[in-house]
Amino acid sequence: MVVAKLTVSEALRYANHDYLNQLHLIQMNLDLGRVDDAKNVILQQSEHCKTLSNINQLDLKNTVEWLHTVQWRYPALQLQLSSHVQAPINSKYDEAIVQYLEKTIIHVYEVLDPYTEHQLALSIETDDKGWSITFHLSGKWQMTPISIENTIFEVKTYEQTDTTWKYVVHHYEE
Repeated sequence: MVVAKLTVSEALRYANHDYLNQLHLIQMNLDLGRVDDAKNVILQQSEHCKTLSNINQLDLKNTVEWLHTVQWRYPALQLQLSSHVQAPINSKYDEAIVQYLEKTIIHVYEVLDPYTEHQLALSIETDDKGWSITFHLSGKWQMTPISIENTIFEVKTYEQTDTTWKYVVHHYEE
């Protein structure tokens, strides 16, 4: 399976579009006298930039690129990304992580209910002993459960229904 990649031009276009949207939102709030709301937008964008900077420490070229572009490639998903990267992940996991996350989204994306908001929360945690990525999709869809083959890391599924799908991919040293 090949992950659909964006060209540099497409990525810059999406990034500029998002940046301008946030500037317009700040300007609108200021025009309406909602200074606290404008400050909240600035704070949210600052935290988002910190998160993106933190995931760069994963030292996983493909995974980092996937995390940076997933919302642009799958616009029906509202992404909430959090990270606490204290140590890089061994590069041998890079392609397998991307393939697992991509297959998951492809499996459900075409059957998303177009009248429902869909939230995708991704949380990345690493330290010297290992790493975990929590995938939690909520919304509404109709799909058959899927089991994605993987032999390089562990996967624990917590829930897989038509409204929520939560699993954790991880590897910890014994």
